[in-house]
Formats: sequence, structure tokens, C-alpha cells
Amino acid sequence: MREPSRPLVFGEALVDAFADGVVPGGAPFNVACHLAALGCLPRLVTRLGRDPAGDALRAAAARFGLSLDDARADAETARVLVHEQPQGHAFEIPDAQAFDRIDAADAVAVAQRVGPGAWLYFGTLALRAGPSRQALAAIRTTLSHRAYVDLNWREAGPAPSVILDLLRDIRVLKLSDDELGRLLGWLDLDGPAEVPVPGDRDAGIAALCERTGARTLLVTHGGEGAVAWDAGGHCTARAPAPPLARIVDTVGAGDAFSGMMLAGLAQGEAAEAVLERAVAFASASCGWRGALPADPAVYARWRRPAHHADSGEATA
Repeated sequence: MREPSRPLVFGEALVDAFADGVVPGGAPFNVACHLAALGCLPRLVTRLGRDPAGDALRAAAARFGLSLDDARADAETARVLVHEQPQGHAFEIPDAQAFDRIDAADAVAVAQRVGPGAWLYFGTLALRAGPSRQALAAIRTTLSHRAYVDLNWREAGPAPSVILDLLRDIRVLKLSDDELGRLLGWLDLDGPAEVPVPGDRDAGIAALCERTGARTLLVTHGGEGAVAWDAGGHCTARAPAPPLARIVDTVGAGDAFSGMMLAGLAQGEAAEAVLERAVAFASASCGWRGALPADPAVYARWRRPAHHADSGEATA
């Protein structure tokens, strides 16, 4: 029997390996944890191992109510090597990681257990290798879905040509302002010179949406908040970032934004209606050490009653 629609998250679950220990992470893993803690019961398609790093991921997932039952556990858990230097941290993402080999048959089996019209989240890092790209393609062929893509660009990720090929038939595309400039450059398009206000129109944004099929483009602008664009290149909403008493770090703020945005979309809200809440949640995450809060109780004030039935129709 098919269960009610649940968000499907695809991609890397990994640990950041510091000299003194490991910290669970990976954008899809972070987003799935946020969704679970917000009551959305996501399914995570990934690959990890039965090793200390995998145990750290399972322990973190359990704290947020995220099940990793769908993840094949037969490989060494992926690691990002963090080199601590006087000028800051340098990150090394080795090749041939567990998330590079997500199995297509496993992925399709998970996809078939979510309801029709489910939101499908993915980034690009896990798509740098053929097996995982094939697994995502199999999901997108099998599942009637709405794609939410966070570019989450990394030097160690796929080549621009591969990314551009993946960005098709997207319902929502989320970018940072730096990523927007990069993506427009790959397509030889011009974009807005400054943060827009509702009512502004930009031809480059319209061309980008036409190229990707995106009905909604979300662009985060750091301390200036975020904006939403429609497929015609019109700015439809802008949400300023609230003032913060202190900033611990900004690691994972984009994942917090996407987690809250997807939680709202999964309940049938329009992206413009969720934008202010997503920006506020991302700003709040800057008061945590790392991408996820130490105490899951912080989510209590962010949960919303599930009174918006998700009919499977477009809301973004």
C-alpha cells in the first residue's frame, strides 16, 4: 500500500573529519534532518557504511527523528577531510566516496514508496559520478515528482556541462547569489546588478528559468535575506534577514533555508508564503555551532500544524 506523500531527499550523507573527531553533514543529510525535526517524515536516498562514521550519522539522524532505513549500508561512509589552517579551514573531498555509488534499483524502490507528486530534493555533489547520476535519473523517470534543486556548488562536484544537463524540468531552483552569477556565466547570460525588489523584472532570470524549466527561482543573499523570482523573470517576493544578537557560524544556513522551504511546500504553501519563515530559520541557524542544532527542541517554535493538505498540485 502506498503511504501519504513524503519528501524524498537524494544525495550525500557524510562526516566532516577534523583532527579531533567527526561531525555529521552533507547538504541532503542536513536538509533531511531539518524536515524530520519539522514533522515532514522525509525519505533519504543515500549510501553509507557500518563503521564509526556511519554510526555517527545514525546517531545524529535519530536525534532529529530521521530514519536511515532506506540507505544501503555496505560501503565506507563518505568523509570530507578538514584541514585546519591559520587562515581558515580547507576542505578536501576525496573521489570514489559512498555517495558516488548510490544504487539505481535501491533508489527506485524507495521512490516507489512515496506518494505521487512528492517533492524531490537533490543537490549536485553526489551527481559527480555516473552511478549516482543514473540512480537519480531512474527516480525522476519512475516517480511523478516536483524537483527542488539546491545547486550547492563545490569545486569537487560535477563539471558545469554535467550540472547544466541535470538542471531540467525543475519546479524550484535554489541558489546563493554567488551561484546565480556562476550559473548565469555558464549560460552566457546577464543577471540583476543588485538585490531586486518585488515587481522588478530581469531578462537573464527569465532565460535561466526557461532553460531549466524552473517555475520558481529562490536566491539567497546572505545578510540581505532572499528573493523569489517567477518563470517570467519577475521578482515576486523579498524577505530581509532579521537582525541577530550573535553569529556563531554560517555553516549550513543554506540547508536550513531549504529545509524550512521544503517543509512549507510539502504542506501546500506557495514559496512566496514560506520565504520569510525560511530566511528567519536560516538566520537562526547562524547561532548554532555547525549545520544542525545541538538541541532538537529548538524546532518546537518552527513547527506548523499540518492543515495544508498537499494535493500534488503545483504550489511553487
